[in-house]
Amino acid sequence: MADDLDFFSADSGAPGGLEEDPAAAFLAQQESEIAGIENDEGFGVLQGDLAEDQPELVGFGDLVTTPVNGDLFPDSNEQSNGYAAIARADRLTQEPESLRVWREEQKKRLEELDVSAKLTEQEWREKAKKDLDEWYIRQTEQMEKTKVNNRADRKS
Repeated sequence: MADDLDFFSADSGAPGGLEEDPAAAFLAQQESEIAGIENDEGFGVLQGDLAEDQPELVGFGDLVTTPVNGDLFPDSNEQSNGYAAIARADRLTQEPESLRVWREEQKKRLEELDVSAKLTEQEWREKAKKDLDEWYIRQTEQMEKTKVNNRADRKS
């Protein structure tokens, strides 16, 4: 493609030959950028080409440096850094005191409501059992009266 654009870079016939065609300069710049993109190593991986300058990962024993996104970072075995990071994360995720107090109060209220609901349920069960027993007694009495009346009607 560079051969196609060579005539733009040739002398335009201006006096002194010092002027450069701005269109030719722009096209040359664009051509070099496109060539750089086409020759980029990142696209070789997508096309199945393997980059030969990538570090080899041997196993867990080789943890001196770890590749992260293509860059090599030394591993840190200092425990204080890890603990500091955890402490920093804890501070960031810790909820405010007012929310903690509200959550505890809400928990107490819910426990009290659970207890009162269980007591109310127990009272209702006892009342329902008592009402059911009374109904059975009345039903049995009514049944006996009906039997006695029916027998008396048959005899007469």
